[in-house]
Amino acid sequence: MIEIKCPFCDIFSNNIVITETGYTGKKCKKCNTIFISPRPTKLEMIQLYEEDNACISAEAHILPNLGSWLHAKHNLSLIKKHIPFGSILEIGAGGGWFLDEARSCGFEVYGIEINNKQANFINTELDIACESAPLNDSSFGTKKFDIIYHCDVISHFYDPSDEFKKINSKLNDNGFVVFETGNGDMDDAYYKWFPSFQYPDHLFFFNEYSLNLLLHQTGFEIIKIYRYSILPQLFFNKIKQYVIGKMKCRSDCSIKTMKNDNYDPNSAKKGAGCKVIATRIIKDTYGLFIFVLRYKVGYIWLKNKRPYTMIIIAQKQ
Repeated sequence: MIEIKCPFCDIFSNNIVITETGYTGKKCKKCNTIFISPRPTKLEMIQLYEEDNACISAEAHILPNLGSWLHAKHNLSLIKKHIPFGSILEIGAGGGWFLDEARSCGFEVYGIEINNKQANFINTELDIACESAPLNDSSFGTKKFDIIYHCDVISHFYDPSDEFKKINSKLNDNGFVVFETGNGDMDDAYYKWFPSFQYPDHLFFFNEYSLNLLLHQTGFEIIKIYRYSILPQLFFNKIKQYVIGKMKCRSDCSIKTMKNDNYDPNSAKKGAGCKVIATRIIKDTYGLFIFVLRYKVGYIWLKNKRPYTMIIIAQKQ
């Protein structure tokens, strides 16, 4: 574990705003960036993903769902307003669903995903070129890209400035970096609204000020920022957890009173099949609802000093 300074202000902080799974998130008193300190080594972080020990499993990323598809279409619709065609490299490609949709929109697509299960799925099942090594000068040979995209990945970068310099070097002249990330500069009262900050996967939480610094220092100019409040989603999740807790309590009580004397294996098999279909319908319905809450309701919701997600489009200078 290594104690670190704010990557922008080069100062230590004792202002602890997040404590989770034995890690502390400290907020810089100058620029309000939140960073884990002390934190794991770079090798430990790479192994976390290579060995599929991250907070979200490879299977969860690979499983298709309506929410992922709607999210991909939404972000691509914003990208196409500024860059209607060309080549896209996605860093942290997950299950490859954004790239699959981008390909259907006419883009030439490539991926980087250091989780081997996910990279293999993207290569073999989606037939999209995907490398499992972190971005470097030799990624995809000498090829450069018109767009480099990542979603909720910047918080995982061990050295954000170094990564954005690599991104800059792999872009064509006047190319674009497009990424989505949450705004970490919010009133302290809102931290309790989050069920988890997924520590230690997330090493940083930025804000618009620190992202401006990062992009300026690495050779980019912000063209557009799209903002979406996530408070409606967080509020709904609190209600959902409360309801699930009540249902689980009742279910546990029911199981204790059940008898298995009339167990029918054929009925159980049919019931399992129905359960799979019902689960898929519930997940797709949930994905649609969360998408509407975040990108439709959240677009018009108040955002100042409240938690929101940003989609940033910046151009190489």
